[in-house]
Amino acid sequence: MIGLRKLALLSFIISIFVSAHPLASREENEPEPNVGRYIVTLRDGLGATAVEEHIRRATNMHALDNSPAVEIGRRWNIGSWNAYSCTMDSDVRTQIGSDNVVEMIEPDGEINLMKHVVQQDASWGLADLSHRVPNNSDYIYDSRAGEGTYAYVLDTGLLNTHEEFENRASLGHNVVGGIFADEVGHGTHVAGTIADKTYGVAKKAKVISVKIFANAASHTSDLLEGIHWAVQDIITKKRQNSSVINISAVGYLRESVNRAVEEAYKRGVLIVVAAGNYNQDARNYSPASASAAITVGSVGRDHTRSHFSDWGELVDIFAPGEHILSAWIQTDQDTASLSGTSMSTPHVSGLILYLKSLVPYQMKTPRDSLDVLRRLATDGAVRDPHGSKNFLAYNGNGVAIFTGDLARSSTNKY
Repeated sequence: MIGLRKLALLSFIISIFVSAHPLASREENEPEPNVGRYIVTLRDGLGATAVEEHIRRATNMHALDNSPAVEIGRRWNIGSWNAYSCTMDSDVRTQIGSDNVVEMIEPDGEINLMKHVVQQDASWGLADLSHRVPNNSDYIYDSRAGEGTYAYVLDTGLLNTHEEFENRASLGHNVVGGIFADEVGHGTHVAGTIADKTYGVAKKAKVISVKIFANAASHTSDLLEGIHWAVQDIITKKRQNSSVINISAVGYLRESVNRAVEEAYKRGVLIVVAAGNYNQDARNYSPASASAAITVGSVGRDHTRSHFSDWGELVDIFAPGEHILSAWIQTDQDTASLSGTSMSTPHVSGLILYLKSLVPYQMKTPRDSLDVLRRLATDGAVRDPHGSKNFLAYNGNGVAIFTGDLARSSTNKY
């Protein structure tokens, strides 16, 4: 057992602060930049030839009015969804928006880390996950504990040498360049809740870090690049049935982000996302509002919805999210206690991987995973769900679930 030091630490949730607008629309009081960064989403189902023809047209549009050249950045394709980032001025933006293969143009806004809660407390989330009533001290789980599964964590990076990961954590892809490290701590904490040997839900799962932040700075295109890389890696390695993507991120409604999540779902890739820390309807934020995501709200010890947690009919399930203890970045033994829907989300991601190791035949598709979560969840336990689906995450208490006779499996207590 690792000794716990009293810490006063900032808990963060990734927040995207630029709202989504179709094509060239913008807030009336927002000045139109001369040259800006944008995300262009193309219409569904375009073939590779049509996409390439559009890119050629877009690249050459500056010649029509002597405006600066369009600089194409990253390009993404998941299923029928095609999009790209670019830099262009307002005149060219209008021209590209009039192309009949373009569905929408959105600003490639900044992503920031939002301060939330400063508090240290003992871990309680694991015990809560294995009981239907609050205020328990034992975490009861099956010894398979996520063995053979993978968590792709899109976040601030990862201290993969931390002893809590037992060499099960790796650095997958660095979207933002520079040193592949976690300068903030958020990503390490999130990954720890999924797979720490002490504080993790799926104690034998492997973690792959996809870094979308340089310190606390990023853009929406970095998030989309992270989703694209993780989906392609999962599909290439045939991990659809044994993996989950965790995005402890939330921001104003962005259709390009939602579309990426939905196309991943169609390809068999499950994405779990934070509901948000605004105490608002999750329908106004992304990727929380993506219909194909599993959107997670936060509860405290007494199973009351956290005062900060977003809510609404698009919130699929709740999990512990207040004062959650997990790995931290100062040393390979460091821990911290943080709060937010960033913390409740990895509880559910870890639970899905845990269940995939127990009943893989029940968890073959993203829809299967949601169905199993709901079948196991404690119904009606959350106080003040505020229009959300009233399900509280539950792991089955170490029982071999859905096997007909509910025979006891090998269990451990923490």
